Amino acid sequence: MRTEPRYRINAVSEMTGIPAPTLRAWERRYGLPRPGRSESSYRLYSDVDVAEVRHMLALQARGLAPSDAARVVLESPPVSFPREVEFAVGAPATTDDVFERGIEHIVTAARAYDAQGLEREVQAALYLGSPSTVYQRVLSPVMVRVGELWAAGELDISAEHLTSHAMLDVLSHVLGLLTRTVEGPRVLLACIEEEQHELPVYGAALALIEGGFLPVMLGQRCPPSAVGVAISRLDPIALGLSVSVPYLGDDVRLFRGYVEAAAGRPVYVGGRAAAQHAPAIAAAGAERVPDAAGLRQSLVGLVGDRLPWPGRAPVGTAGGASGS
Repeated sequence: MRTEPRYRINAVSEMTGIPAPTLRAWERRYGLPRPGRSESSYRLYSDVDVAEVRHMLALQARGLAPSDAARVVLESPPVSFPREVEFAVGAPATTDDVFERGIEHIVTAARAYDAQGLEREVQAALYLGSPSTVYQRVLSPVMVRVGELWAAGELDISAEHLTSHAMLDVLSHVLGLLTRTVEGPRVLLACIEEEQHELPVYGAALALIEGGFLPVMLGQRCPPSAVGVAISRLDPIALGLSVSVPYLGDDVRLFRGYVEAAAGRPVYVGGRAAAQHAPAIAAAGAERVPDAAGLRQSLVGLVGDRLPWPGRAPVGTAGGASGS
């Protein structure tokens, strides 16, 4: 693990999913991370700093307060970091073998019906990249693989439920942590009525946070009437809907109901079954997005430069990022 400072703050934000203002606040309040300074007084972070931030985030996902998580990390020498931290930082965070290893660990725990092991492995996966990246490259593929094993008769549906519960439990902690650091415009996220698979909504929420948006979660089985009430109270800039299982009723009427409930705000629809409902989505006046990144891109295009907020600027790279 390299100890020399080499990353600018926005690059660390991109790698960990923690907004730059939060990194500065942690440094000021808890003495962590501990960046060096360039000749121009910009903060510069090492691989060890990145590992410490990921370690702190994972500890908070397990229920520790930020101050307690920082204390644990500060009292832990780098050699005591979990193997997932060493592996993730010691190799490029985008290499396929890093994420495949995380998938295999979770699936192995699912095969063993090990509820506690599942939660530990999901928590460990958070060390492998930003929360949004981990969702896209590890957690979502895990659910696909578990579904394939169930279809092949190698796993019971209870294993799928154990796995999804472990993911939701961990991600709810992470999302609660990250939303406290975002001051951007609200985006309401919900599953369509009768839709019970809410894990994809968490994936969308994590992607939006990285773009500086504040996701507000309604979760599963939200009819247009309930969404309309939430919109009137929360005043989001847009509504995002998830549909994983094809809707069997009048889909044009359904999506038109959500468009009406949105009261002039744009409505975006994603999920595995969204493509099957593409004609109805378009007919209702909504927009289908291919994935969470597509939703984030549509929202960035929606607000443009009219609503600047902390975290709004795209995060940069180690060599060319702005920020101090």
